[in-house]
Amino acid sequence: MIKFFRRIRQNLLLEEKSGKPAAMPSAGKPVGRYLKYAMGEIILVVIGILIALSINNWNEQRIEGKVLKEYLHKIADNVNQDIKQIEGLKIRRDTVNSKATRSGKALMKRDFSNIIEILQGQSAFYEFYFTPNNSGFEALKNSSYLGKINNTKVDSLLTHYYSQVEDTRKAEESMNNFIENMEVQLNTNVDLTSLEIIIYNMRNDEKMNYKTNDILPYIQHNAFKGAVFRTMDDKSYIRNYKNLLDFGNALIQEINRFCDSINY
Repeated sequence: MIKFFRRIRQNLLLEEKSGKPAAMPSAGKPVGRYLKYAMGEIILVVIGILIALSINNWNEQRIEGKVLKEYLHKIADNVNQDIKQIEGLKIRRDTVNSKATRSGKALMKRDFSNIIEILQGQSAFYEFYFTPNNSGFEALKNSSYLGKINNTKVDSLLTHYYSQVEDTRKAEESMNNFIENMEVQLNTNVDLTSLEIIIYNMRNDEKMNYKTNDILPYIQHNAFKGAVFRTMDDKSYIRNYKNLLDFGNALIQEINRFCDSINY
């Protein structure tokens, strides 16, 4: 069509120069020819505008797709860091739980013949903190791009994952506050000098010389037993960490699929 209107324009120019009608496709009256020429020019302009708008829209979509990918890949990197942290935390919590369980069983039997085994329960006073990296998710929420993933699987998994992050944070905060309170009670009511020497020697595999009576006030104190029994019984971290790992891995996979589908 563009070639057709270009030929009409060339013929009209030749006609003006020679003063004679030039050979034209679909010959007709001069007025009709000028009308066709004018319509052709208008159509060419409209086509040019539409092409420019199409190119501009495509370029904007390409830029938006690139920025959205950057947000999502940042979230995926954050979640991957979280997963590594969770895996390490689970190993340490499992170890502490095992020690607290052995200590707790001895305490329930009121068997103080193996004080060293009972003292393994002092690991219950270790505090663990899951510190997720939410920077990518917060950046996406504060941008204009969050709406672009509405009603997608990525959107759903983001909600599940960060909801579980908050649940885990609250559960750990509750546990750590309880442990800190038990520790304060022990430090207030029991002389821990002899205990600290024993624990130091245990950590350094040195020969331990101690008097049972120096240790009994510590391991028989309700604060010690409270920390041991709660650590022994509290398995919520197993559920929380499993959910975080499941949602986290699923979210990373879905982000990768979603980004691959953005073909700009």
